[in-house]
Amino acid sequence: MYRQKGFTLLTLIFLLALAVFAALVAMKTVPTYIDYFTVSQSLKNILAGGMDSSDAELRQTFDARMNVNSVYSITGRDLEISRDDGMLTLSVPISSKKPFAGGISLSVDLVATASAPLK
Repeated sequence: MYRQKGFTLLTLIFLLALAVFAALVAMKTVPTYIDYFTVSQSLKNILAGGMDSSDAELRQTFDARMNVNSVYSITGRDLEISRDDGMLTLSVPISSKKPFAGGISLSVDLVATASAPLK
């Protein structure tokens, strides 16, 4: 006797709903992670370029890099600069809260950080 195999219609609908949910979450969160990786790489490049700059020059360089990379939600004012224990540390908090459905929101909080020893 032949036994049937495969999905039922209900299983197919459930899997499609799950795929749509995952796609919606990805569409809301991926841009924040792209900004995080862009900012993180920019901080590393700023430190590689020279650490003898003043805080104002570091902020201006950061603003220029964010402008080139089309990241407009983060500015030089968000840049936190510390020179402690012979280390220059640059960090930027990245926060995003996007409405998802109804009264539900997705919130992502990240901190991009880069450090290098002072010369």
